[in-house]
Amino acid sequence: MVKSNIRRMAAAAALIVGFAAAPAQAAIWEATAEWTDAHETAYAAWVRENFDKDYFHKPEEKTVFGLALDCSDAIYAMRIMYAYEHKLPFAINDPSGKRRTLSNEWTKWDGHRDTRRHENDDGSWSSYKGPEYTEADKVRAFIEHISDVTSTLNLVNDTYPVALDDIRPGDMFLLPRNHAYIVKAIEPTGAMTTLSHSSPRAWRIMAEINDFPAETPEDSRKRDGYRRFKPIEHLRTAPAKVPGASEEQWEIAARLGGSREAFALATQDALASIKEPLDQKASRLFASLCDYAVQRVDIVNHGLNYLARMGDNNGRQCMSIGEYGEYSTPSRDAKLEAQFRILDALRSNPDWADAGFAEKPVIEAIFASENKMSEQEVGSFCAIPFDIYGGRNMTLRELYRGLSAGRIVSDPHAPLDYRWGLARDTWTPQCQSASRS
Repeated sequence: MVKSNIRRMAAAAALIVGFAAAPAQAAIWEATAEWTDAHETAYAAWVRENFDKDYFHKPEEKTVFGLALDCSDAIYAMRIMYAYEHKLPFAINDPSGKRRTLSNEWTKWDGHRDTRRHENDDGSWSSYKGPEYTEADKVRAFIEHISDVTSTLNLVNDTYPVALDDIRPGDMFLLPRNHAYIVKAIEPTGAMTTLSHSSPRAWRIMAEINDFPAETPEDSRKRDGYRRFKPIEHLRTAPAKVPGASEEQWEIAARLGGSREAFALATQDALASIKEPLDQKASRLFASLCDYAVQRVDIVNHGLNYLARMGDNNGRQCMSIGEYGEYSTPSRDAKLEAQFRILDALRSNPDWADAGFAEKPVIEAIFASENKMSEQEVGSFCAIPFDIYGGRNMTLRELYRGLSAGRIVSDPHAPLDYRWGLARDTWTPQCQSASRS
């Protein structure tokens, strides 16, 4: 009887030990601090100083290295990484509606182990479980999940609009269903640097432009424009009702007639503590125009490569409407045209004649009716490597003339020379996806 009781007591003790040893439900990371105004200020400084166009391309940053992202993915990932590194909470509205939020407290990957496969010596395959996810593994999986279930439309409800003079690094310029820019830095002159990923999702270096976004806030529902992540306690609050929200940017844009150039100037004036000299502004805008043009190379080539793979794999010659939307470039081409207009408008400034800076002769040559500079001279300031495989470059003057003549083709089905306005005959779309876009 005594031995029986001892055995029962030992079994109960073992059971208690077993329960104690069972792993508790673990969050993705434990937040040991709360967001304050000081943390938000530090976040802006971190974006300005540490979050650059190569952020997802640094092998030492194993948590994010190699992630395939688009524009909204990069914005969510930026906020997640700062919160993770500083042990702050992160939460956004759950797009699926299954739970109120998606946050760092989610236990989805607690104890998770990937199933892996191994080829045996006899040619057969064996499956086995890999090691349990580390905290960094869980953060990466969280970023990938957020990327899978969100888009620019979700940013509308996770952010709120800010006044122009309140914009700071870490904020964004949002275009629902279209694009989103990260505000990277703001100079004392009010000049802005932006970062952005593009669609389709891919592992690529982010586009960096030393200029304002090439759009104005114009959405009738006020879902676009300059915005900031909501405080977690206001995730369910309507964007316009979040403390600190301002809708002035839509009023300013409307008062300026929707002019992108005028709105950019108003934004710069609101942010500036000193006036930007004309020569500095012209040099900055010339560099941003060159960046826009060079970045178009990657987008066009992605589309042509996808078209080639599509034909090789299943013989399709035409993209679906969705694929066409991913690889066509109408908005990008419109931005390029707007950038040329802005640069051209500087020449009417009364101070232009007396200004002296390196890019001045080539800016004048781009818009001159006579070729006073050779293409080689113009190209020495900005060469666009549009034909990577053929080794051909083009100049900003050639690109401007192609745009002015309506020869630049946005249709991703068009051959390379049509895409860049070098073909002299007119491109006729052959696919229904192009005609329906």
